[in-house]
Amino acid sequence: MEKTVLGIDVGKKFLDVFLMFDEKKVLQHKFANSPKGFKLLAGWLASLRITQVHACLEATGVYGEAVAEFLYEKGHRVSVVNPLRIKSYANSDLQRNKTDSADARTIAAFCLVKDPGDWHPMPAEVKHLQELSRRLESLADMLGSENNRLESSSPRVRPSVKRMIRTLEKEIENVRRLIKEHIDDHPDLKQQSDLLQSIPGVGEKTAQLLLSEIEFSRFDSARSVAAQAGVTPGRRQSGTSINWTRLSKIGNGRIRKALYFPAITAIKHNEIVRTFASRLSQNGKAPMQVICAAMRKLLHIAFGVLKNNQPFDPNLAFRT
Repeated sequence: MEKTVLGIDVGKKFLDVFLMFDEKKVLQHKFANSPKGFKLLAGWLASLRITQVHACLEATGVYGEAVAEFLYEKGHRVSVVNPLRIKSYANSDLQRNKTDSADARTIAAFCLVKDPGDWHPMPAEVKHLQELSRRLESLADMLGSENNRLESSSPRVRPSVKRMIRTLEKEIENVRRLIKEHIDDHPDLKQQSDLLQSIPGVGEKTAQLLLSEIEFSRFDSARSVAAQAGVTPGRRQSGTSINWTRLSKIGNGRIRKALYFPAITAIKHNEIVRTFASRLSQNGKAPMQVICAAMRKLLHIAFGVLKNNQPFDPNLAFRT
């Protein structure tokens, strides 16, 4: 009997699933993306006498988290895959159809062929921190929009915009307080935050975001952490006309965004990053290339600090 796989195309309201089992026997179904729908999905699998599947779905944010956690808790293997991997697989197979059911079939076929790595839910305290951090990000975006609107609004509308700005500023401060209290209430998060802030260039806000988006303990190398953030170099070379290297950007964009200004600060004030950046500049790298490399270097240092459970020490860093 071959491996049983379940491709899941996740939508806001529905889950389109495609099941491959018993030597390529296939079935399709649709369930509500809700606790009731999850129970019906489990009952459907049980009616087929399937006790374990390898379920695969794309990393589409909040809509897929609940079903992934449900299947994991039921003892199934779960993989949450970067959508670009699925798209690349579909393109390589010359697939032309783009429907929810076709996508579920593609995801199932990808799972069967590629056997992606297992997904595990975040610890409760990390998930809570992530929710708070992402809420803070949303509020900051709304505040930016209102500030831009204030500049172009008429005198009749401006008082309303100002009230909204004050409300958003107040709520941003409230969420920041909740984040700080949450970290202070969890000794492991507090210790990791303090260790990260020992790195010149990494402040409290950057440390908070890194801890909310990366479970450093689940990685076995600094390079794999950098890959998670999409700050590893990706090279394109073909003949003599194409030959360039830039960030892969296949990863968590929130981390890249959060590291940009800390990297600039680290180039000025972090001995390790400054020496590294200087060498790159002398070798002819463009300023943006140097900044991106500094972002990657900061992540490497962060991984080392947390793995060794020691504050940043430039002398130890030079020896490693």
